[in-house]
Amino acid sequence: MEKRSYRRSRYVVALFITLVIFLFGILLGVVMEGRRVSYLENENKLQQLKYSSLQLQYQFIDQLSREENCPALTGTLEESISSLEAARANIENYQKDAMLNAKDFALLKQDYLINQLRYWLLAKKTNALCNNRVTMILYFYSTDAKCPDCAKQAFILTYLKKRFGDSLLNFAIDSEFKTEPMVEMLLAAYNVTTYPTLVINDKPLYGLTENENVLEEICFYLGNQSTECK
Repeated sequence: MEKRSYRRSRYVVALFITLVIFLFGILLGVVMEGRRVSYLENENKLQQLKYSSLQLQYQFIDQLSREENCPALTGTLEESISSLEAARANIENYQKDAMLNAKDFALLKQDYLINQLRYWLLAKKTNALCNNRVTMILYFYSTDAKCPDCAKQAFILTYLKKRFGDSLLNFAIDSEFKTEPMVEMLLAAYNVTTYPTLVINDKPLYGLTENENVLEEICFYLGNQSTECK
């Protein structure tokens, strides 16, 4: 009888320890998730501050016709877009690992998308004001089921970005993210119905665009400015 009672006690203790470990794991996950969300929120706030600063610089140059300040504006824009790319990688990692806070993730993704489009529009303005020759690509992608070629298209764009550096700006738009109204507006503006679609300096290219064709479009715009096009 005592032996059976002893075994029962061991089972109770083991169950208690297991429960404590399980609850501790959940608590730790919630804490880590909260910290990750907080970090990404701070990153988005930083992007918004950088964008506000860029807007002021643009207005200063535009109002006073001080084109000699264009290099500073262009440099700040390039730096901000680079940090935005780091934010994108963090959000993708969040999407892969996160188990909770789906609403928080959706808000963070929307913030990131808006920041991308802000920089895209400002880059277009900067091109016109400062006579820059920077190629801008809007890359519209969708789910793997709807877009089996999207992974290959993303690889091509990443490769070309490494080749052209700051002379090429890529902006990836999730066509399924209809929470942000700008996505619908862009899809309609460029008549995007197939994926992937690239819009290179406002010229849409529907379906998978191979490396050589993207390179041709980039160099058509850059001319001999880039050593990659010579």
